[in-house]
Amino acid sequence: MATVKVGYMGIPGSNSEQAALEFSEKMGWDQIELLPLVDSKGVIGGMDSGDCDYGVVAVANINAGPVGETQDALSGRDDISMILEQWVPIHHCVFTKSADSQIDRIASHIQAILQTKGNLARLFPSAELMEVEDTAIAARYLSDGTLPENTAVICRRNAGEMFGLHLLHENIEDRSDNMTLFHLLRKD
Repeated sequence: MATVKVGYMGIPGSNSEQAALEFSEKMGWDQIELLPLVDSKGVIGGMDSGDCDYGVVAVANINAGPVGETQDALSGRDDISMILEQWVPIHHCVFTKSADSQIDRIASHIQAILQTKGNLARLFPSAELMEVEDTAIAARYLSDGTLPENTAVICRRNAGEMFGLHLLHENIEDRSDNMTLFHLLRKD
């Protein structure tokens, strides 16, 4: 069997990577190559160029609503089909560079910010909120110094751990039943 190439939003450690793994299992693919394409536009572009056979995108969250970047990327496209859909439980953590970091800013994907805004207002009432491309990318940026040390990031636990960050809070999503609908796409 040939290797199936699956493009997904984000980078390793993202929620979309988890969704891509779950879709691959459901499809029974033994040989897969996961391609981190950062955002919905990148996933659609990967399918257009033939770099990936399938794409995984986040479509909507039960709390934060539709994923605007996916709507924009698919706007006017009648040559892309949804093959499978799946709701994936989403749990967010707050990570810092070190245990004693002073937090003035919270960085993450807009969807993660929207899914945690109530708890963020309670935990960090004066922190500035900053959008980045992906939750796992936020963790990488904090780890590599792209983001200053006074920044906390919202991401999956595995992403924060992968980048050697300090876990400050776990399960900070505003709804304990938080989940996001993902689609597995194929270009017709």
